[in-house]
Amino acid sequence: MNVAWPERREDVISALVVLAAERPALDGAGRDTRFPDLTNAVHWLVDDTPWDLVDPVTSVGTILCNGDEADVIRAVVAAVVAVSDRQGAVASDAAWFGDRGWCEVRRLAAEALTCLAP
Repeated sequence: MNVAWPERREDVISALVVLAAERPALDGAGRDTRFPDLTNAVHWLVDDTPWDLVDPVTSVGTILCNGDEADVIRAVVAAVVAVSDRQGAVASDAAWFGDRGWCEVRRLAAEALTCLAP
């Protein structure tokens, strides 16, 4: 793999693992108890990158290796942002996992993970 920011790429891959996984056990407040948890996964994929505002193709060479990776990332980020728009940033993890679009987030994250995984 030849990217300038391999550590950021590893964060993105870790986020995709969380997003693609089965719904975890939640604590009494409806929060994900894993690490990284849902909050960190969304933070690493959306907040720590410009991909909700700028096409991921701009990250080819820094975090992503090619246009195929940009395509799958674009799709998963759009799905995560759609859930965020419906649920809000302060909603419980249970609300996010219960969102009507969550199965699409999981499917797209798994697809992206397959594309980015070494």
